Amino acid sequence: MSIVATVFIPEGIIMSADSRLTGTTKHNDSGIIDRHTLSDNSQKIFLIKDNLIGISCCGNATISGKSVGDFIRSFEIEKVEKQDDVCSIAIKLKDYTMSNHGDGVIYHVCGYLNDVQYIYVIINKEITRINIDSNEKTVWAATWHGEQDILQKLLLGDNHLQFDWNFMQLKDGIDLAEFMVDLTCKTQRFTSGLATCGGAIDILVITKDYTKWIKHKVLNP
Repeated sequence: MSIVATVFIPEGIIMSADSRLTGTTKHNDSGIIDRHTLSDNSQKIFLIKDNLIGISCCGNATISGKSVGDFIRSFEIEKVEKQDDVCSIAIKLKDYTMSNHGDGVIYHVCGYLNDVQYIYVIINKEITRINIDSNEKTVWAATWHGEQDILQKLLLGDNHLQFDWNFMQLKDGIDLAEFMVDLTCKTQRFTSGLATCGGAIDILVITKDYTKWIKHKVLNP
């Protein structure tokens, strides 16, 4: 599993993710299945459509025999067209994933259309734009998927932390997105069981004016 977080505030969208890839080994003699770390360099945030739309993912590491990174690249080549925007891409990605038996992969798809933020979460056949309320009014907040329990307790549990999302500045949003991933990784380090989150933290910022990697284990370490 992984931890991916997206913070969406008036100044922009911040996407963050860890880098750990875990796998399983089944021992034929005993039938016991062991989980173990395969790599701490897995890429979980991607830019497509002329580097305007961000996609982060967690869950299953492969789809139809391809890594998720290769799968998203194939999706861009085969399905994304010049006229596509963040809304149509989110729908196409959901359909493309399901047509390739990609159950178990969760996506955050983020970008702007006519200076309006769009934050989509895709879980199997369900696609939800999460930055609007029931009255179609824009809301500012954060979302996260993967290993959720640690952040659920901190941000949604009894006596949870509260933020003034309307006035949160971009740098503060960047720090919060990094904190959410870092807290999950470090808490797992000190608890029993396999730490399924770890490695470098990648951070992508998307605003109305630019898209920038704040941290990228390869491009901007």
